[in-house]
Amino acid sequence: MTRDPGLGTRYWREAVGATLVLVSRLLTAPKTPWENDEFLFAEAVRKFDPSLYHPHPPGYPLYVLLGKIVNILTNDPWRALVVLAILSAPIGFVALARAFRNWIEDEDLAVAGALVFYFSASMLVHGTLALSDGPSILFLCLALHALSRTDDRSALLLGIWSSAAIGCRPQLVVPVIPMLVVALWRMRAARQRIACVAAFGFVSLMWFLPLMDAAGGFRKLLAYEGKQAEYFASHDAAMSRGSHTSAEIAIRFLLHPWGSKYVTIPLFLAIALGIPYAWRRRQALLPLIVFTVVQEIFEIGWMDPADGARYSLPSMILFALVAACGFDVLRRTAYTRAAIWIATAVIAALSVWYAYPILAARTRTPSPVFAAAAYANQHFAPNTIILYDLAMRPQAEYLMPRFRSMATEAGLAALYDQPSVPLVLFGDGAGSGNNFEWPESDAYGKLTRNHYRVVTLEPIPPAERYLPVRGVYALERTIAGDEWRWLQRDAAIRLPSAHLPRVALTFRLSPDTPYDSSVVHVGDAQVVVTKQPATIVVPIPPSREVAIHADQSFAPATVLHNQDPRLLAVQLVRVVQSP
Repeated sequence: MTRDPGLGTRYWREAVGATLVLVSRLLTAPKTPWENDEFLFAEAVRKFDPSLYHPHPPGYPLYVLLGKIVNILTNDPWRALVVLAILSAPIGFVALARAFRNWIEDEDLAVAGALVFYFSASMLVHGTLALSDGPSILFLCLALHALSRTDDRSALLLGIWSSAAIGCRPQLVVPVIPMLVVALWRMRAARQRIACVAAFGFVSLMWFLPLMDAAGGFRKLLAYEGKQAEYFASHDAAMSRGSHTSAEIAIRFLLHPWGSKYVTIPLFLAIALGIPYAWRRRQALLPLIVFTVVQEIFEIGWMDPADGARYSLPSMILFALVAACGFDVLRRTAYTRAAIWIATAVIAALSVWYAYPILAARTRTPSPVFAAAAYANQHFAPNTIILYDLAMRPQAEYLMPRFRSMATEAGLAALYDQPSVPLVLFGDGAGSGNNFEWPESDAYGKLTRNHYRVVTLEPIPPAERYLPVRGVYALERTIAGDEWRWLQRDAAIRLPSAHLPRVALTFRLSPDTPYDSSVVHVGDAQVVVTKQPATIVVPIPPSREVAIHADQSFAPATVLHNQDPRLLAVQLVRVVQSP
């Protein structure tokens, strides 16, 4: 009679792997909040109010609830979400490793696959942030573990964990539902299907009803979700793609989440070697394959490429498993099990090395937005008005509550003619004021949206204030600090009522403008504008309104083949009144 090995003997690999994952999360946890959505989620933990975009659509109700529970211990909404993300990682790892073990029946390869996923560059960067990804991946891994088993209890758990994953990150409904359909079709008994559907429906109601109540009722919830659908259709599925080709978008979602070519080349070689091994288990893996295919189609077809590295996390699970299957070739070739762990360690080490510039910056120093807010809170007068870029609103409201904050355009419209009120622009990118930044790296551009690495606090002197009247688009800036407003062919600005007689206006054309020069008329004067800045000084008319006319304009959608619907003529770079 053989004795059943103890838990320590059967699952020591998972225990070691979970410890490594937990330690890695503790060592790479962020020092301060950083990404835009972190502030919206933290505000939601403080007070769940979808009408204020706390959080933003589609709502993330279960994620916010879990954050509120942890916040009882931390009394810091943002820190509570980081703790939740850290705790989610080792639990999710164990669930994923056991799912892999059930599917491929190889303990070493299963744990190796889970380690490849949890030590991927994208997971290292995003897995500990105050975002919904960590907990939603946890519940997805628990659902996959339930999916890998065939008993009645697992059918019930599959419904629970699948709904929980969607409750934390509602976008997962797109790939999870097809996965569930396949799972239901493959179940052995009607009672299993009933249990799975009933559990899914019950848990879904438990997080949907609080969301509906917080939104103010079903109609307001529909309006709330409708705004997100409109934004998704116009931005994520259209404008965000610009002039990117389909191949560039596919690379953004398929390759960038893993890091540089030094990571992707050996990883995808392992995937190629592992395809035959995984194909022999295609029947067992069918629900995961369906999940991944639907997720990839959704990503590449409609999601915002800027968020490609983070949005790809769910679809990376299958690739990690197939890569681990490829390690079997190394094991058989080298005649040693150590080949699996060496390959896993190499992939993990390369991922850590690639993501290290981001991980080091965020663990050692405050994020640029946090550092900027700390500077403002310490140095600016209480009556200062913070004018934020639209993407900076959550940071301004959460980190600088002692100041009144307004959107840039609304603030200028209300206060451009009040010289006694200090105005400071809080912008994403460098400026002429105080800049706060993290080091530039290839990883930052590939693994993040490439925002908030550099931010500025730029005072706006009274002599440089003006009101856009017509034909003037919103302020834009680059990370390097270039700043401008695009103008239509006919535009006008209004200057403050201060008794200054002249104004200097600086114009230029962008590098991608389809013409090399254009004549710009300002009143009775004119200037030839090229792709280098050109300044014209004119007297200010009694009405204080300065009319601007450019001889040429172009449509970016036609010339650059992007989704920009505007008609553009010339960039207004600077406006300065002078005696």
